[in-house]
Amino acid sequence: MPLVAAAVIVGVKTAGPAQAADVPPNPIEKPGWTLERNDEFNGSLDSSLWITNYLESRTPESRSRARYHFRDNALVLRIDDDQPTYYSDNPMKVSSIQTGQRTGLHKGDRFDHNIPTLFKYAPQYGYFEIRAKSSARHGVHTAWWTVGKQDTNSQHAEIDMLEHGEGRRGLNCFYFNLHKWFDNTLPETINTICPGFNVTTDFHIYGLEWTPTQLKLYVDNVLRHTINAAPRYPSAFLLGIYENAGWNGTVNPRDTQPKEFIVDYFRAYQKADGPTPTPTPTGGTGGLVSGATYKIKNVASGGYLDSDANGVLSVASVNAYDDQDWVASQQSNGSWTFRNVRSGRYYVDTESNNAVVWNDGYVGPDSQWRVEPAAGGLRLDNDRSDRGYLYGTSAGQVRWNTGSADASTVWAFERK
Repeated sequence: MPLVAAAVIVGVKTAGPAQAADVPPNPIEKPGWTLERNDEFNGSLDSSLWITNYLESRTPESRSRARYHFRDNALVLRIDDDQPTYYSDNPMKVSSIQTGQRTGLHKGDRFDHNIPTLFKYAPQYGYFEIRAKSSARHGVHTAWWTVGKQDTNSQHAEIDMLEHGEGRRGLNCFYFNLHKWFDNTLPETINTICPGFNVTTDFHIYGLEWTPTQLKLYVDNVLRHTINAAPRYPSAFLLGIYENAGWNGTVNPRDTQPKEFIVDYFRAYQKADGPTPTPTPTGGTGGLVSGATYKIKNVASGGYLDSDANGVLSVASVNAYDDQDWVASQQSNGSWTFRNVRSGRYYVDTESNNAVVWNDGYVGPDSQWRVEPAAGGLRLDNDRSDRGYLYGTSAGQVRWNTGSADASTVWAFERK
């Protein structure tokens, strides 16, 4: 959860007169950028993108569940009177959705149970945008923010693009922060943004441009502030509303206003010429983008990597179902994991006797792959020293070999 702490850099940015109406949505096409992921929240959540439990390893699962519904084709995250507190010994309540999870993510101050490591979307750089309206007042705050993937402890920084709570900055201002946590390469910077309108009255557009050296905040398509520092590792996104979080005062029990954070859409873009892939130790990624979703085609057979029940993988004819959609994620050691987007199905994993399965969330040498360029696609070489390339058989089976690099080991990645 984003918290306001003592800052090394503090700024206040103001703008012109108040606006009196909703700012209309931006076109989904953004010149110079390619749409990578989005959710327009038209009556449902994209299950391949969002997790509906907030930092679940810190508290029982039932206490971490988001309360939400949809109104006028927008997501409404809400705090209800009958909602359990996040902890049994603390008055805070939270409803949040996020694009990634792991045990101990964000802060290690509490532990309740282990959870699978699962990052449905964790980009590194790009342009990201929401259209939203906050209802936060005293004792309530809303936030759109990121947290580092934490493959290493230093990958810990937090970016708060929109952190609004009336108890600290009133109805017309919000925070734009970079919290370094355990990343000592970054400054700690807290900035108060006062764009000239009531954040709770109408919908406005909030955007972040993230490069290796800068974080640029846009409000209603106007650049409002630049932080000349940035995390250099993948990060997950969160959207949430919090009650009694401790820094924004306490809730007035006579306040009958709805406690809501309304988000019209979430959109994520990459430069139209594509991000620069991080090289792997084996010499290239072939343009593979960490956090992107792909269909994975076996070049020799023409079939697609497909997840079936009970851990079974096969090479099958192309279909439109999510059992053939895979999220590629680069790990801190340069290797990659490939996770099926279907709920409950996880990473491509090797077992004994040349078997390849989808697993229950384990990330280790068995389920990590070094990427090598090949004619027509890529080869995936398992991180275990006694196991070699992923390949598909003419009978539709998926196996690993001990190093043979024939045509059956070449896979084409078709980005969704």
